[in-house]
Amino acid sequence: MGTLTVLPFRAGSAVPAGARSFALLCLLLLISCGPRQPAESMTAGHAIIGASDAVFDVAWKLSAEYQSINKGAFVDIVRGLNRELVDSLVNKDTDQIFLDRPLTSAESLAMGRQNLKIYTYPVAYYPVFLLVDTGNSVRSLDSAQLRSILTGEFLNWKSVGGPDLRITTYAPPAGEGAWQAVTAFYRNLDSVVAVECPTAQGMLDSSRGDPGALLIYARPLESAPVRRLLFRRDGAEIPANVKQILESPVYPFHIELIYVTSRSKQDVAAGYLTYAVSNLGQRRVMNLGYRPASVPVRVVKMRSN
Repeated sequence: MGTLTVLPFRAGSAVPAGARSFALLCLLLLISCGPRQPAESMTAGHAIIGASDAVFDVAWKLSAEYQSINKGAFVDIVRGLNRELVDSLVNKDTDQIFLDRPLTSAESLAMGRQNLKIYTYPVAYYPVFLLVDTGNSVRSLDSAQLRSILTGEFLNWKSVGGPDLRITTYAPPAGEGAWQAVTAFYRNLDSVVAVECPTAQGMLDSSRGDPGALLIYARPLESAPVRRLLFRRDGAEIPANVKQILESPVYPFHIELIYVTSRSKQDVAAGYLTYAVSNLGQRRVMNLGYRPASVPVRVVKMRSN
């Protein structure tokens, strides 16, 4: 293609109509020769989704699975605290986030003030574990004992029939779902004695070597020198697992994984969400050890008699 030369005109002089048409045609030809961006769809394009620490594992694994199915899709999962993620949505710095708790009334009000129409989709549920050192002889705690530990009334494991060890509670920040699950159960915890840990890995690192540690933990636990406590209620010792949450007898502490977006556009982020809440995605959620939001999800093999 030839070089387009733009000739200067003196102020006040008229531009001939033919010259204007020729220049516009050349400009359009130049634009058409440039690189074209591929049309974005639910199966092709790039999306960045903020996810809380407790959601990150499952969000990333769903992303990897979705991208393996749709080769033109690129979904980046970025870790952040729930409050930071909500602020980014309110400030319109992002269009979609993945939280480990529902929006609070104040957060919903703030979004309404920004004229944001919000869409929320539950994806999964997961227990909040009460973890102790493997050498701790305590098997279970009831609600009164746990409350006394959290408020600092009980400072030694001897108070609940355990070893002579000082109790140190390690907890996520107040805006995280695990902590909200505990405080919502008690409703009136004015103050709590705990070491704040922004991430689950940070919690494991901080408590390492502390035989009196009590961890409030809400992510898959692989290899660590800790074990789960049972929750004692009405004489029953209830395990913290996906079968017990939302069922009876109820294990009271769990997080709800919620996808929140301010967009209704049919882009790759919407494709990722569609996959996450589809039967295929919910089966994947179940296989990862979470309780699917759409239950029951079963694979039934038919056989003839």
